[in-house]
Amino acid sequence: MDLKGVRAFCSVADGGGFSRAAATLGVAQSVLSRQVSALEAEFGGRLFHRTGRGVQPTELGEAVLPRARALLAEADQLAAEARGESGSPTGSVDLGVVPGWAQPLISALTTRVLADYPRIRLCVHEAYSGQVEAWVANGRVEVAVFNRYRRGAVRGAELVSRAEMVLVGPKGHRVLRQREVPFRALDGVALCGPVQPNAMTSVMAELAQRQGVTLDFVLEGSSSAILREAVARCGLCAVFPRPFVEREMAGPAFASARITKPGLEQMTWLAVGTQRPATLAARTVARLVRQILTGR
Repeated sequence: MDLKGVRAFCSVADGGGFSRAAATLGVAQSVLSRQVSALEAEFGGRLFHRTGRGVQPTELGEAVLPRARALLAEADQLAAEARGESGSPTGSVDLGVVPGWAQPLISALTTRVLADYPRIRLCVHEAYSGQVEAWVANGRVEVAVFNRYRRGAVRGAELVSRAEMVLVGPKGHRVLRQREVPFRALDGVALCGPVQPNAMTSVMAELAQRQGVTLDFVLEGSSSAILREAVARCGLCAVFPRPFVEREMAGPAFASARITKPGLEQMTWLAVGTQRPATLAARTVARLVRQILTGR
């Protein structure tokens, strides 16, 4: 199989049209069209259908696109290592990370990459755990940092951090007068939390059902910054891991208490995607993330 045709196919799919892909690859549009046609002949079917705004992959195109991207990534990695670049990783790495870890992790990671691996380019995607896990499963990101709140191993991932969850709210809130608050005390408290579906609030809902507690989530936010602002300005309470509260909500405006009976624990996992062979750059980024999150 001609890799030029595979690269042409992927470029057209990514760019949504032949003219944009031709400009990206620096070839004539007619050359690109012939390369894709040759690949279609080899596959025995059309890879694109035309729309009013360009082209979109056909069903066959959608089916082969992930494997085609993996083939190109492996070929590029082989070429880089053959040129003697294995000691100096190069290329772009897509990293998915949950909001609670984005601020301390990304700045430290970028500093390390700039100092030691200047040929690596980071592309960071922030989302809650469910979305990050979906991204690493379908190949959207190569390295992923996500949270779980249930005990047990996660296939294809390694545990890199554990933290207890605490209730945080405005200073003087009635349920935050002690250092510990039983889960049952959350009954009827005005809460804010992550946009559903979310692993943490799912666990909380199960506990609430068992204990006959009514959880009142009056606001859902797509980032920790939104939830922090809701606590600071709207009098709501939220559940965060202790390291986040100590780092972002340590001022006099906030009060916090450890949740007990039962307690909640956040487990942070690191995964490297398996949709395509991990590049040296991706493996390097994963190693740096591991060192930063474990403190080693």
